[in-house]
Amino acid sequence: MAKTTRLPDREQILRQMWKLANAGAGDAVKLACFPPEEWHGVEKLELDALTEFKRGSNGVVELRFVDRGRLLERLLDTVDHSGEDQVDRFLQAMERQGG
Repeated sequence: MAKTTRLPDREQILRQMWKLANAGAGDAVKLACFPPEEWHGVEKLELDALTEFKRGSNGVVELRFVDRGRLLERLLDTVDHSGEDQVDRFLQAMERQGG
């Protein structure tokens, strides 16, 4: 039997947006400093704001994070227009962006 995923409610969305907007980069930097064979306990790191991690063959590491400015704009817009239709538009935009 397939498990149905329930969409988050407005409060959950706002809390998650706020959490992402305030997420630190420290754990991602720690991850970048160590070679993959030393990645013990990765599941305990806070990497929610990390959107991309690349390590090149030459050792160069590239980290990309959530766009905090854009996220805060959306959060402010959502709070200012507290109607449910605004949350629906936000969810639709997130689905179109694949995230």
